[in-house]
Amino acid sequence: MYGEKSRAYKITIMLLCIVITSASLNQFAKLIQELITIKYDWKFELYMVLGQLIFQFPFIYKTTAEQKWNYYFNMLIVSMMGSILLLPLIVFNHFFFLNNIINCLYFFAVVLFMFFEHKRRVYLLCMPWYISYTWVLYRFLILIFILI
Repeated sequence: MYGEKSRAYKITIMLLCIVITSASLNQFAKLIQELITIKYDWKFELYMVLGQLIFQFPFIYKTTAEQKWNYYFNMLIVSMMGSILLLPLIVFNHFFFLNNIINCLYFFAVVLFMFFEHKRRVYLLCMPWYISYTWVLYRFLILIFILI
């Protein structure tokens, strides 16, 4: 019984993380739209987040179901943390114009924080160390796609 409540709680939090991440990154993408070569909207970000989950699966498929749930839960929490860290930049840009260099530097500082937080959580979850790098690889491939 406790496990079912815990699972429902985690699924609810994970869905909330996906919505917040999609909305926040969509707003950030609007700030740097002139650098992006595709039509970027919240649906694209939603697909990117869901794609991340699918992309990571081959790297964790040998783990237990509980480890997979814990990993996905933690990965989405890290994504939401990054999205929340972007909010001050988004709000500031609403009132004052910041150029793309400053916006991108801030974004990459947030990504750096997210990477180290992801690594820390992977370690605490006793997951393979390389998962943090596959997480970066996926985002790097998406970055190439939206910039070229």
